[in-house]
Amino acid sequence: MSTLLQLVNEVLRRTGQQEATTLLNAQTPIIQTVDFLNDTYFEMLQRLKVRRLTQSNSLMTVAGQATYTLDANVDLDALLPDSVRDASNATPLPEISSTYAIELGENASGKPQYFYRNGSQLHLYPVPDGVYTIDYQAQIKPQTLSQNSDITALPVSWEKVLIMGAQARLEKFLGEPASETYLLYRDGLLQLKSLAPRKPGYRMKGFYRGARSV
Repeated sequence: MSTLLQLVNEVLRRTGQQEATTLLNAQTPIIQTVDFLNDTYFEMLQRLKVRRLTQSNSLMTVAGQATYTLDANVDLDALLPDSVRDASNATPLPEISSTYAIELGENASGKPQYFYRNGSQLHLYPVPDGVYTIDYQAQIKPQTLSQNSDITALPVSWEKVLIMGAQARLEKFLGEPASETYLLYRDGLLQLKSLAPRKPGYRMKGFYRGARSV
């Protein structure tokens, strides 16, 4: 797995630029190369379904507490459908809207049967009346690469496509023809997309997010 510094230097070598010894207080074109690697990295994550970015986790409820914040590296909007489950019997908790929870009686308490999202927090309904374990799966929220030793969450074999995309962007920044490099990058993305393992085919059950207005 290459570090950010190694990736930057590979892009710099390919474009005939002087390599960097550190990214600390980087100057042109090193700082632009870091930005272009991040731009390409996030584009790849958006376009490709990376199973290895999916993580399983759980939370323990507290009696009388309905609202929970998930781990900082978990994207709440990327919860996998049907993955929020009662750990005791693996029963999925259907997703509802906050309006529907109010209609049911927002002060009701008991074993959680549903959940809904509000901002960055997960709400359980009814309000837990004790300690329960709730399992969930979600895509990890990728972090921006900035330090010398930072690494991506991509498989090693995908790094050449990442480098190609950053190289095309840097060539454009330097005023050089980048059409060929960019086409190679796009071809690489298409090949990865055809070979990448698909995520499990989860299916939403019951009420779904957005079914009722909030």
